[in-house]
Amino acid sequence: MGAPWRSGSSFSFRKLAIGVLLFNASGGILYAILPLFEFERPGGGAFLATLIVGVPLIASTLGTFFWGALSDHWGRRRELLATGVLAQSVLFLLFPFLTPWGLLSVRILQAFLGSSVALATAVATEDPSRTAGSGLGSLSLWGSLGSVVGTAAGLPFITVPQFTLHSTSAMLLFVLLGAFSAVSVLFLLGTGELPRRRSMVRRKDLLHFRDGRTILLLCVATAVVGGANYVVYTLFPLWVRWELAPQHFWGPAVSATEDLAILSIGASMGGVLVSLWAGRAAEDGRDRRWLYVVAPVLYCLLWLGLAFIHYYPVDFLIWAVPGYVLLSIPILREIAGRTDPEERGRAVGLWNASFSSGGLVGTLVAGLAYSGPPSFARLFVLAAAVDLAASVGFVSIPTSGSGSQGTAAGPATPPQDA
Repeated sequence: MGAPWRSGSSFSFRKLAIGVLLFNASGGILYAILPLFEFERPGGGAFLATLIVGVPLIASTLGTFFWGALSDHWGRRRELLATGVLAQSVLFLLFPFLTPWGLLSVRILQAFLGSSVALATAVATEDPSRTAGSGLGSLSLWGSLGSVVGTAAGLPFITVPQFTLHSTSAMLLFVLLGAFSAVSVLFLLGTGELPRRRSMVRRKDLLHFRDGRTILLLCVATAVVGGANYVVYTLFPLWVRWELAPQHFWGPAVSATEDLAILSIGASMGGVLVSLWAGRAAEDGRDRRWLYVVAPVLYCLLWLGLAFIHYYPVDFLIWAVPGYVLLSIPILREIAGRTDPEERGRAVGLWNASFSSGGLVGTLVAGLAYSGPPSFARLFVLAAAVDLAASVGFVSIPTSGSGSQGTAAGPATPPQDA
């Protein structure tokens, strides 16, 4: 291992959190608008609507591990994090001028560049002024709040009549999203750099870690959850269009795209409400194991609910349950306790890549098996069954104690507020 880098500026968790908030704001409304764009405009359709959700996961799978391994090798994370975010922010300006397949291609590139933001998660576990669980919980809260802000800020643009990808309102919206992302870079660059040793791992050992067996088990089980969940995530925009939008819960003037945006706000608010609690709970080894074992069971119940309940208020509450927060925070805390700082970028990147790679499989299953509205229920039930199986996989992972934080700068102090 090489000598640790030293930074002349002190580390600022607050700037890191604001940077993540603004980055999430830039993508907060994309899940609502892009799938239905691809479904409804000429040259699109249901096939492209599913691809626009899932295919960028190819780039995320490669990108999260690439950025993590590169940051470990260099011994620095700040510049790589900011570079990826800045580069992907420029691509928003291309959206209004792209064909359906062009939009998909640019989203893939954007996903690769934007996956550098996963480095913020690794950094949150290394802050010496707070425990790893507190850092993860606080960062999740700010990130979820950013998704709320971004989606709410985008709502006025999509409520105008004749909102299309090439309309003036769409162009203004993508300028706004690009601006959110570009401004986030200023905060990410201002975070400072925590000292850590450079990793001199050979290429053939990139997947080797101090506690490699446990990390591998966590990643495999996570990939199964990702596959199950992306069956639902991929089809959910179409499900909203066919099952919820015709109910006109908010009035006949509200489109399926607006319905999906409102549901996305509810989902992000769920993360705001539970992130700090999940971070505190994840500090105890038994509690965090309980969380990541139960999270897939919770997903199973949620997907069964969507399969058989088509009533907007109930479905809103189902979609608002922050399953990903309850899964990701305890697992990432487990990884933080079982890795050294010079290998943590790779480990966190591998975990994110596992979720994305499983998600890619789930997207392919959804896209190939979807045959119109009657297929929603059986595919959601399939997702529920696979999530239940993933829970069994998590049970096989051994329990640890509270675990060391594994920072380069010594032991953590008690958790701070967000």
